[in-house]
Amino acid sequence: MDIIPGNASHIGQRSQQQDAFALSDFNDEEFVAHGGYLAVLADGIGGLSNGAQAANIAVTEMVTRYLNKSSVQSVDHALDQALDMANQAVLDAGHWYDSFRDMGTTLVAAVIYQGHLYWRAVGDSHVYLCRDGRLSQLNADHNYARQLQAQVNEGLISQDLADRHPHRRALEYYLGLPYLPEVERNLNPLALRDNDRILLCSDGIDGVLSAAEIAACLDNMPMRAAQCLCDAVLKKQQFGQDNLTAVVLGYRLNEVDASRSLVGRLKNRWIIFSHAGWLMLAIHQCWSLLAAPGL
Repeated sequence: MDIIPGNASHIGQRSQQQDAFALSDFNDEEFVAHGGYLAVLADGIGGLSNGAQAANIAVTEMVTRYLNKSSVQSVDHALDQALDMANQAVLDAGHWYDSFRDMGTTLVAAVIYQGHLYWRAVGDSHVYLCRDGRLSQLNADHNYARQLQAQVNEGLISQDLADRHPHRRALEYYLGLPYLPEVERNLNPLALRDNDRILLCSDGIDGVLSAAEIAACLDNMPMRAAQCLCDAVLKKQQFGQDNLTAVVLGYRLNEVDASRSLVGRLKNRWIIFSHAGWLMLAIHQCWSLLAAPGL
Protein backbone atom coordinates (compact mmCIF):
# COMPACT_ATOMS: atom_id res chain seq x y z
CA MET A 1 0.00 0.00 0.00
CA ASP A 2 0.99 3.63 -0.49
CA ILE A 3 0.31 6.40 1.99
CA ILE A 4 0.52 9.67 0.07
CA PRO A 5 0.63 12.94 2.06
CA GLY A 6 -0.30 16.48 1.10
CA ASN A 7 -0.59 19.75 2.99
CA ALA A 8 -1.31 23.44 2.50
CA SER A 9 -1.77 26.40 4.81
CA HIS A 10 -2.42 30.14 4.76
CA ILE A 11 -2.49 32.88 7.36
CA GLY A 12 -5.82 34.18 6.07
CA GLN A 13 -6.57 37.74 7.17
CA ARG A 14 -5.14 37.32 10.66
CA SER A 15 -2.03 39.02 11.97
CA GLN A 16 -0.49 35.76 13.17
CA GLN A 17 -0.52 32.13 12.03
CA GLN A 18 -1.76 30.04 14.95
CA ASP A 19 -2.15 26.74 13.09
CA ALA A 20 0.59 24.12 13.25
CA PHE A 21 1.00 20.61 11.90
CA ALA A 22 3.52 17.77 11.65
CA LEU A 23 4.05 14.51 9.79
CA SER A 24 6.20 11.64 10.97
CA ASP A 25 9.01 10.37 8.75
CA PHE A 26 7.24 8.13 6.24
CA ASN A 27 10.62 6.76 5.13
CA ASP A 28 11.48 5.33 8.56
CA GLU A 29 10.71 1.70 7.78
CA GLU A 30 11.68 0.47 11.24
CA PHE A 31 9.19 2.79 12.96
CA VAL A 32 6.47 2.40 10.33
CA ALA A 33 6.52 -1.37 10.93
CA HIS A 34 5.14 -0.90 14.46
CA GLY A 35 3.98 2.74 14.59
CA GLY A 36 2.58 3.47 11.14
CA TYR A 37 2.22 6.94 9.64
CA LEU A 38 1.33 9.88 11.89
CA ALA A 39 -0.22 13.27 11.07
CA VAL A 40 -1.02 15.93 13.67
CA LEU A 41 -2.73 19.33 13.38
CA ALA A 42 -3.39 22.00 16.01
CA ASP A 43 -5.20 25.34 15.98
CA GLY A 44 -4.13 27.70 18.76
CA ILE A 45 -7.03 29.44 20.47
CA GLY A 46 -6.88 33.04 19.27
CA GLY A 47 -9.03 34.34 22.09
CA LEU A 48 -6.47 33.16 24.63
CA SER A 49 -2.86 34.17 25.16
CA ASN A 50 -0.03 32.66 23.12
CA GLY A 51 -2.19 30.63 20.75
CA ALA A 52 0.61 30.12 18.24
CA GLN A 53 2.98 28.88 20.94
CA ALA A 54 0.32 26.51 22.30
CA ALA A 55 -0.26 24.96 18.87
CA ASN A 56 3.42 24.46 18.15
CA ILE A 57 4.13 23.04 21.60
CA ALA A 58 1.22 20.61 21.31
CA VAL A 59 2.21 19.37 17.86
CA THR A 60 5.89 19.04 18.73
CA GLU A 61 5.17 17.14 21.96
CA MET A 62 2.57 14.90 20.35
CA VAL A 63 4.89 13.83 17.55
CA THR A 64 7.96 13.49 19.77
CA ARG A 65 6.16 11.34 22.31
CA TYR A 66 4.50 9.14 19.70
CA LEU A 67 7.82 8.56 17.97
CA ASN A 68 9.10 7.19 21.30
CA LYS A 69 6.60 4.35 20.96
CA SER A 70 8.14 0.93 21.59
CA SER A 71 7.60 -1.99 19.25
CA VAL A 72 5.51 -3.81 21.89
CA GLN A 73 3.26 -0.83 22.71
CA SER A 74 -0.09 -0.65 20.94
CA VAL A 75 -0.94 2.27 18.65
CA ASP A 76 -3.94 3.16 20.82
CA HIS A 77 -1.89 3.29 24.01
CA ALA A 78 0.90 5.28 22.36
CA LEU A 79 -1.59 7.84 20.99
CA ASP A 80 -3.30 8.24 24.36
CA GLN A 81 0.02 8.64 26.15
CA ALA A 82 1.31 11.14 23.62
CA LEU A 83 -1.89 13.19 23.84
CA ASP A 84 -1.69 13.32 27.64
CA MET A 85 1.91 14.51 27.42
CA ALA A 86 1.01 17.14 24.81
CA ASN A 87 -1.73 18.46 27.08
CA GLN A 88 0.68 18.61 30.01
CA ALA A 89 3.27 20.42 27.89
CA VAL A 90 0.77 23.15 26.96
CA LEU A 91 -0.35 23.42 30.58
CA ASP A 92 3.25 23.74 31.76
CA ALA A 93 3.94 26.37 29.12
CA GLY A 94 0.95 28.32 30.40
CA HIS A 95 2.64 28.54 33.79
CA TRP A 96 5.87 29.59 32.11
CA TYR A 97 4.13 32.33 30.13
CA ASP A 98 2.18 33.33 33.27
CA SER A 99 -1.05 32.65 31.42
CA PHE A 100 -2.41 29.69 33.41
CA ARG A 101 -5.85 28.63 32.11
CA ASP A 102 -5.44 31.25 29.41
CA MET A 103 -3.40 29.27 26.89
CA GLY A 104 -4.78 26.50 24.77
CA THR A 105 -5.09 24.77 21.43
CA THR A 106 -7.19 22.22 19.60
CA LEU A 107 -5.50 19.07 18.33
CA VAL A 108 -6.33 16.25 15.93
CA ALA A 109 -4.02 13.30 15.31
CA ALA A 110 -4.35 10.41 12.87
CA VAL A 111 -2.30 7.25 12.44
CA ILE A 112 -2.56 4.85 9.53
CA TYR A 113 -1.21 1.47 10.60
CA GLN A 114 -1.57 -1.81 8.73
CA GLY A 115 -4.39 -0.49 6.59
CA HIS A 116 -6.39 0.90 9.51
CA LEU A 117 -7.03 4.43 10.77
CA TYR A 118 -6.65 5.47 14.41
CA TRP A 119 -7.47 9.02 15.48
CA ARG A 120 -7.75 11.35 18.48
CA ALA A 121 -9.29 14.83 18.72
CA VAL A 122 -9.77 17.57 21.31
CA GLY A 123 -11.51 20.86 20.48
CA ASP A 124 -13.14 21.79 17.19
CA SER A 125 -10.55 20.92 14.57
CA HIS A 126 -11.78 17.99 12.50
CA VAL A 127 -10.76 14.69 11.00
CA TYR A 128 -12.70 13.50 7.94
CA LEU A 129 -12.91 10.36 5.85
CA CYS A 130 -13.70 10.85 2.18
CA ARG A 131 -14.72 7.60 0.50
CA ASP A 132 -16.23 7.27 -2.97
CA GLY A 133 -16.84 11.01 -3.08
CA ARG A 134 -18.75 11.06 0.22
CA LEU A 135 -17.39 13.07 3.15
CA SER A 136 -17.82 11.88 6.74
CA GLN A 137 -16.76 13.90 9.80
CA LEU A 138 -15.35 11.43 12.31
CA ASN A 139 -15.12 13.56 15.46
CA ALA A 140 -17.60 15.74 17.32
CA ASP A 141 -16.86 19.29 18.47
CA HIS A 142 -16.04 20.05 22.08
CA ASN A 143 -17.99 23.30 22.20
CA TYR A 144 -20.98 24.83 23.98
CA ALA A 145 -23.25 24.00 21.05
CA ARG A 146 -23.47 20.44 22.37
CA GLN A 147 -24.96 21.63 25.66
CA LEU A 148 -27.33 23.93 23.82
CA GLN A 149 -28.53 21.06 21.64
CA ALA A 150 -29.07 18.90 24.70
CA GLN A 151 -31.26 21.66 26.15
CA VAL A 152 -33.22 21.77 22.89
CA ASN A 153 -33.74 18.01 23.03
CA GLU A 154 -35.05 18.32 26.60
CA GLY A 155 -37.46 21.08 25.56
CA LEU A 156 -35.73 23.73 27.69
CA ILE A 157 -34.90 26.11 24.83
CA SER A 158 -35.92 26.48 21.18
CA GLN A 159 -33.76 25.33 18.27
CA ASP A 160 -33.70 28.90 16.97
CA LEU A 161 -32.31 30.19 20.27
CA ALA A 162 -29.64 27.49 20.29
CA ASP A 163 -28.67 28.25 16.70
CA ARG A 164 -28.36 31.98 17.40
CA HIS A 165 -26.63 31.74 20.78
CA PRO A 166 -23.56 34.04 20.74
CA HIS A 167 -21.38 31.53 22.60
CA ARG A 168 -22.40 28.34 20.77
CA ARG A 169 -18.90 27.91 19.30
CA ALA A 170 -17.05 28.55 22.58
CA LEU A 171 -14.72 25.63 23.33
CA GLU A 172 -15.36 23.54 26.43
CA TYR A 173 -12.32 21.27 26.12
CA TYR A 174 -8.92 21.93 24.59
CA LEU A 175 -5.26 21.16 25.27
CA GLY A 176 -3.97 23.27 28.14
CA LEU A 177 -6.49 22.24 30.81
CA PRO A 178 -5.38 20.57 34.07
CA TYR A 179 -6.96 17.37 32.75
CA LEU A 180 -8.94 16.38 29.67
CA PRO A 181 -12.52 15.47 30.65
CA GLU A 182 -13.21 14.07 27.20
CA VAL A 183 -11.20 12.97 24.18
CA GLU A 184 -12.83 12.11 20.85
CA ARG A 185 -11.46 8.83 19.48
CA ASN A 186 -12.45 5.80 17.45
CA LEU A 187 -13.09 2.82 19.68
CA ASN A 188 -12.06 0.38 16.95
CA PRO A 189 -9.54 0.89 14.14
CA LEU A 190 -11.24 1.90 10.89
CA ALA A 191 -10.39 -0.38 7.97
CA LEU A 192 -9.41 1.75 4.98
CA ARG A 193 -10.25 1.11 1.34
CA ASP A 194 -8.42 1.86 -1.85
CA ASN A 195 -8.47 5.61 -2.71
CA ASP A 196 -9.75 6.70 0.71
CA ARG A 197 -8.72 10.22 1.75
CA ILE A 198 -8.15 11.31 5.33
CA LEU A 199 -8.39 15.06 5.98
CA LEU A 200 -7.22 16.90 9.09
CA CYS A 201 -8.15 20.58 9.02
CA SER A 202 -8.60 23.69 11.12
CA ASP A 203 -11.95 25.46 11.18
CA GLY A 204 -10.63 28.08 8.79
CA ILE A 205 -11.39 25.50 6.10
CA ASP A 206 -14.48 23.52 7.05
CA GLY A 207 -16.02 26.55 8.70
CA VAL A 208 -16.11 28.13 5.24
CA LEU A 209 -16.49 25.29 2.72
CA SER A 210 -19.47 22.99 2.36
CA ALA A 211 -19.13 19.21 2.52
CA ALA A 212 -19.60 19.06 -1.25
CA GLU A 213 -16.84 21.62 -1.84
CA ILE A 214 -14.45 19.72 0.44
CA ALA A 215 -15.20 16.38 -1.20
CA ALA A 216 -14.66 17.87 -4.66
CA CYS A 217 -11.17 19.06 -3.67
CA LEU A 218 -10.32 15.69 -2.14
CA ASP A 219 -10.94 14.05 -5.51
CA ASN A 220 -7.40 15.22 -6.42
CA MET A 221 -4.07 13.74 -5.37
CA PRO A 222 -3.31 14.73 -1.75
CA MET A 223 -0.95 17.66 -2.35
CA ARG A 224 -3.24 19.16 -4.96
CA ALA A 225 -6.26 18.41 -2.78
CA ALA A 226 -4.81 20.33 0.16
CA GLN A 227 -3.96 23.30 -2.02
CA CYS A 228 -7.41 23.16 -3.63
CA LEU A 229 -9.02 23.45 -0.19
CA CYS A 230 -6.99 26.54 0.69
CA ASP A 231 -7.58 28.13 -2.71
CA ALA A 232 -11.32 27.51 -2.48
CA VAL A 233 -11.48 29.21 0.92
CA LEU A 234 -9.41 32.22 -0.14
CA LYS A 235 -11.47 32.61 -3.31
CA LYS A 236 -14.50 33.40 -1.14
CA GLN A 237 -12.67 36.46 0.26
CA GLN A 238 -14.40 36.28 3.61
CA PHE A 239 -13.87 39.27 5.89
CA GLY A 240 -11.51 38.42 8.76
CA GLN A 241 -10.68 35.00 7.30
CA ASP A 242 -9.20 32.75 9.98
CA ASN A 243 -5.93 30.82 9.56
CA LEU A 244 -6.51 27.76 7.38
CA THR A 245 -4.59 24.49 7.24
CA ALA A 246 -5.27 21.14 5.58
CA VAL A 247 -3.35 17.87 5.88
CA VAL A 248 -4.46 15.11 3.51
CA LEU A 249 -3.44 11.45 3.61
CA GLY A 250 -4.25 9.35 0.57
CA TYR A 251 -4.53 5.60 0.97
CA ARG A 252 -3.86 3.50 -2.10
CA LEU A 253 -3.51 -0.24 -2.54
CA ASN A 254 -0.95 -1.38 -5.04
CA GLU A 255 -1.75 -4.16 -7.50
CA VAL A 256 -0.31 -6.92 -5.33
CA ASP A 257 -2.21 -5.77 -2.23
CA ALA A 258 -5.44 -5.38 -4.20
CA SER A 259 -5.27 -8.87 -5.67
CA ARG A 260 -4.51 -10.42 -2.30
CA SER A 261 -7.38 -8.52 -0.73
CA LEU A 262 -9.76 -9.95 -3.33
CA VAL A 263 -8.84 -13.50 -2.44
CA GLY A 264 -8.66 -12.83 1.30
CA ARG A 265 -4.95 -13.48 1.63
CA LEU A 266 -3.63 -10.05 2.64
CA LYS A 267 -1.04 -10.59 5.38
CA ASN A 268 -0.54 -7.08 6.83
CA ARG A 269 2.41 -6.54 4.51
CA TRP A 270 3.88 -3.07 4.09
CA ILE A 271 5.18 -1.34 1.00
CA ILE A 272 6.56 1.95 2.21
CA PHE A 273 5.74 4.89 -0.02
CA SER A 274 8.88 6.87 -0.82
CA HIS A 275 9.18 10.40 -2.09
CA ALA A 276 12.90 9.98 -2.75
CA GLY A 277 13.83 11.76 0.46
CA TRP A 278 11.05 14.36 0.39
CA LEU A 279 9.23 12.95 3.41
CA MET A 280 10.36 14.34 6.75
CA LEU A 281 9.26 15.31 10.21
CA ALA A 282 7.75 18.68 9.35
CA ILE A 283 6.71 21.21 11.93
CA HIS A 284 4.74 23.83 10.04
CA GLN A 285 3.52 27.23 11.05
CA CYS A 286 3.18 29.79 8.26
CA TRP A 287 4.18 27.91 5.15
CA SER A 288 4.17 24.47 3.65
CA LEU A 289 7.25 22.36 4.33
CA LEU A 290 6.30 19.26 2.38
CA ALA A 291 6.43 19.26 -1.43
CA ALA A 292 6.15 16.04 -3.34
CA PRO A 293 6.91 15.84 -7.05
CA GLY A 294 3.90 14.96 -9.16
CA LEU A 295 1.35 15.19 -6.32
